[in-house]
Amino acid sequence: MKHLHMDLAKWEFRGCGDEEWLPATVPGTVHTDLLKNGKISDPFYGTNEHDLQWIDKKDWEYQTSLQLGEEWQELACTELVFEGLDTYADVYVNNVHVLAADNMFLAWKVDVKDQLKTGENNIRVKFRSVVKEDLPKLAKLGYALPASNDQSELGGLDEQRISIFARKAPYHYGWDWGPRFLTSGIWRAAALVGRDTVQITDLYIRQNVIAKEEARLTAIVEVDAPAAWRGMLRISADGLEWMQAVTLEEGKQQLVMNIVISEPQLWWCRGFGEPHLYTFQAELIQDAEVEVSKSVKTGLRSIELIRERDVKGASFSFALNGVSVFAKGANHIPNDSFTTEVTEERYRHEIA
Repeated sequence: MKHLHMDLAKWEFRGCGDEEWLPATVPGTVHTDLLKNGKISDPFYGTNEHDLQWIDKKDWEYQTSLQLGEEWQELACTELVFEGLDTYADVYVNNVHVLAADNMFLAWKVDVKDQLKTGENNIRVKFRSVVKEDLPKLAKLGYALPASNDQSELGGLDEQRISIFARKAPYHYGWDWGPRFLTSGIWRAAALVGRDTVQITDLYIRQNVIAKEEARLTAIVEVDAPAAWRGMLRISADGLEWMQAVTLEEGKQQLVMNIVISEPQLWWCRGFGEPHLYTFQAELIQDAEVEVSKSVKTGLRSIELIRERDVKGASFSFALNGVSVFAKGANHIPNDSFTTEVTEERYRHEIA
């Protein structure tokens, strides 16, 4: 039973067509990489924002090299995993195109076993300019869509507001509280992961009926098996456990188990009780050994929108576990134009 993991953190980058490769930070953005290499001035100083709008008109590429031993060739599955690519990206492994990404908010995973070799391997990610990619979409549409945040004039695009066309953070295009930095890059962690075992890729606890007497739930377990597999699925939570026999086919599939918790500890919002979280764990067991596991924290609660009508109109309130609650909130804007510069400590400080 083998499982190998290699973080991909040592990268270099350049503008497509440029000769010089420069060191890059991953996770990161092209703007912060340019700044760290002394190629641009401080984006937040004075009116420097205006002088940096050329960056989003270029294509950019990142590359890294990895040395792989023969043990990687012995695995049933080897996947390249990008937790976040911003935004239109083509990924090449040893000059073979393996992935086309088009959504900043998704994680991307692709099996690259056939493209890898023992020894040195090259991984390259080319980011296409969002401006060049999306301007034709606006022209084809033939009319404008509402995008009041989009500071297209500052970006040299006149009134061509294109933020609506990309699955990309809208604040990159500018906002009343922030500058326009339409950046790109490998903005979350990247890794090479190999295995010859079954894998639990996701665990979701669906809440069917929640009451103080009992909680009726469905555990939905997504698995990926390199070969046929037979064993037991165990779901556990706070000292409780449920078991059932399972048979897996090769490939990706879903396992479903209905479970009931008597007199559950419910989740309550502030002022009404404890916000209790159950830790649910899914395990695949063969020959009395746990081969793989995955856990998720979930608060058990019912939430209902109350719309009661009378001659004056309709109400709009929520009932949590059958109890009406008063709710109010506030907006929190992104801490920084460049998400990768925000540490957990800084985020917690600003929220607190």
